Amino acid sequence: MLHVSSSRKRPLQNNIEDLRAEGNVKMAKVSRLEKKLTLCLAEGDFYEAHQIYRTLYYRLADQHKYSELLELLYEGASKFIELNQPASGTDLAELYIEALQKSNTPVSSPILNQIESLFAKIPAELASEISTSGQKVDRRTKFLNNALKWSMDVSKKKEHRTRGHPDLHQRIAGVLWHEHNYEQSRNHFLLSDDGETFASFLIDFHLQCGLRGEVDLFVTQAVLQILCRKKTKTASACFFHYAEKHPGIQGEPPYKMPLLNFIWLLLMCLEVKKVTHFSTLVEQYQPSIRRDPTYTSYLDKIGQLYFGLPPPRQESQPMGGMFANLLKGLMGDTKKEAVESDSGESSDTGDNDTICSDGYETPSSEAAAPSAASSALLNDDELD
Repeated sequence: MLHVSSSRKRPLQNNIEDLRAEGNVKMAKVSRLEKKLTLCLAEGDFYEAHQIYRTLYYRLADQHKYSELLELLYEGASKFIELNQPASGTDLAELYIEALQKSNTPVSSPILNQIESLFAKIPAELASEISTSGQKVDRRTKFLNNALKWSMDVSKKKEHRTRGHPDLHQRIAGVLWHEHNYEQSRNHFLLSDDGETFASFLIDFHLQCGLRGEVDLFVTQAVLQILCRKKTKTASACFFHYAEKHPGIQGEPPYKMPLLNFIWLLLMCLEVKKVTHFSTLVEQYQPSIRRDPTYTSYLDKIGQLYFGLPPPRQESQPMGGMFANLLKGLMGDTKKEAVESDSGESSDTGDNDTICSDGYETPSSEAAAPSAASSALLNDDELD
């Protein structure tokens, strides 16, 4: 039996004791700073409190106490904003995301709840803040972009690593919807997997900003875009919830509007996976499809993704390179794309010419001015 001499034990014991002592000293320093922080906040010394928060950030990060650090930063950011100190609050919110990235914290509901809360609290006026270089800095968008990047970095699914976690997009979309920022909210809903809430949003978006004759355009555009992400269940949930709840429809198939019937039949066609059904359907509904030049491009993409059809010749594409550029940001490379892959494009345009097909009356345009639906198309590349 081996015996370790006491002389050899002592250095090891001394090292352990030294580490413990060093740790105790660090903890004591953190504790003193936290007490000082409470006092500064009570006295309204916000500048000093902000500096203490930043010091605690570096010390707790150095000790890898990320759970404690995240809670501290979240509470601090929320408190500063509530105390009308938005710049300091936003700075701590940015450090919160930085801590998530450093700690490689996985996506979870509690973390997403806190990100959603912070995003909702960061005031929009910070977008006009001027940096030292003289350039305008949109702090809120910076916070959001960093949060999305974190969700991409820690996600295991390929689709989430490409465009961010869909649950985060869903929460951000909800905040923007509450602020009546319809165009940006729509972009994020498109990258979520919540079809029913997306439909409720589209109903509100149409009622608040759309023309009466665009009731079918709003949902048609959205469903085609979701299908380009190969999210058939999400697309189906969005379509049927919209058709059921919209006061201008409120019915079951078959519908009075040709475009709605086209989408209904398209969803069934994708279930049976019959390319002849798909081709016939697209051919029969050409008058309705031509109401919006982007529909053909989306259907070309759907034909490639679901039925293995070859891409059309460049000269036959109504939007050509424009559509390719719009899809570049949200769809990525769709070559040999798997069924569960996540790609998408967000655009809306309403032509609203009077078209009568399939025995149903279709809405007519009231003016040539851009509609709310077409305005969304102009802002699609903002998510790139």
